[in-house]
Amino acid sequence: MTVDNYGFGKKVRTLRSQKKLTLQRLAKMTKRSASLLSQIETGKVSPSFSTMRIIADVLEISLSQLILEEDACETRDSCLMEVRERKTLTTQGGVQHQLLSRNLALPFEFISFEIPPGASTGEERYTHEGVECGLLLEGTIEIELRDKVYRMKPGDTITLNSSIPHKLSNRGKKTAKGIWVNSVPMIFLTR
Repeated sequence: MTVDNYGFGKKVRTLRSQKKLTLQRLAKMTKRSASLLSQIETGKVSPSFSTMRIIADVLEISLSQLILEEDACETRDSCLMEVRERKTLTTQGGVQHQLLSRNLALPFEFISFEIPPGASTGEERYTHEGVECGLLLEGTIEIELRDKVYRMKPGDTITLNSSIPHKLSNRGKKTAKGIWVNSVPMIFLTR
């Protein structure tokens, strides 16, 4: 499943047009090629996570608003999310993130992830605000953090300072699956 299943590219094109930005101008602002942006808008490619975040930032909208549908869950005391309602964000490298709560107003982000064999969260380590806590359910992953590599197996948990450059990789032969909490929303970030 790709990001475009939720109209990401179409929403980007609509917002770009509303802001009267040409593809070339958006390309310059995002430091991405106009060709890549065109392919994203037409649903021909799934962008990397970092590209999605940059596009959202330049268009002055949250990534969650580009991916998710409006929901009044924020105003309720409780909110059930059925499996079929989960939104999946698949990055260029094949890593899938699923939002596990419909309430986007929460002060944290509750997600699941799947990292296929050989895939990672990106070529480079990344940072963001907050703290992350994770539980690995299946497979194995490596987390690069500073000069250390932490190897997680099913049942292992980790807590890390997200402001330290980090990267998750699956060097195993089985898809890695886990549950993650970001203390400050960053994948399905709302503004």
